[in-house]
Amino acid sequence: MPSLRDAMSKCNACYTLGSEKQLSLCTGCKAAKYCSKECQRKDWQRHKITCRTNQTLVESLKAYSETPAGSLDRLVLPDGLTMYELDQRLEKWVTFHSPTLMGATIHCIDLIGNLANARTHVMFVRLSAREKREHFDAPALYFEFVDACAVDVEEAMGWASPWPESLIQLRKMQDDSEREGRGGVTAAMVEVKPLAVQTVPFGSMKNLRIKKRLKTWKDTLREDINKGKKFGGGNKH
Repeated sequence: MPSLRDAMSKCNACYTLGSEKQLSLCTGCKAAKYCSKECQRKDWQRHKITCRTNQTLVESLKAYSETPAGSLDRLVLPDGLTMYELDQRLEKWVTFHSPTLMGATIHCIDLIGNLANARTHVMFVRLSAREKREHFDAPALYFEFVDACAVDVEEAMGWASPWPESLIQLRKMQDDSEREGRGGVTAAMVEVKPLAVQTVPFGSMKNLRIKKRLKTWKDTLREDINKGKKFGGGNKH
């Protein structure tokens, strides 16, 4: 089965590929990636809203986990986790699988055929949390694939919170990126219940080096997620 190798991690500011230069995560949100401190400083005005939103979410989950209600989560979540700990696992999982999610999004909403689809659709991925006997403490295996599909943005604006707020924030990122000549921005919306859906954005959608849409993208995504495949190879991490 073909892999989704056409997707590459890129610097959020200059879009240097991760294959060309080592990228570092933003220490605030631990989602955005940069090839240098200079790029991180240049991108701050655009990135700060997303960064602070992510940090606020983490702090609220941490506070909730210390309440009696939050403690009860340990009785129902895998491995006796709190909501905060589940969120931290998802963060590590996304860091590992981000390139594959980006590749799947490109094929899912057919950006190859029409880059404007980044404005009208997102990819929605649903996952379920695995137990230790299934993930063996490997971040790549923390979650199991449930389903993935293209979602119409206009329709999703009427869904329950935080969908509308997340899509409005994504639209602002798209506007800023296009105005500055950076190219389009697309996103995968990832959900692991009982956590709220989370946005994983991807930028620089303008010069895709992909000639043909992969019709089996969902099968490929399922295999990569469930087997914990490392981007560009079959090793688990």
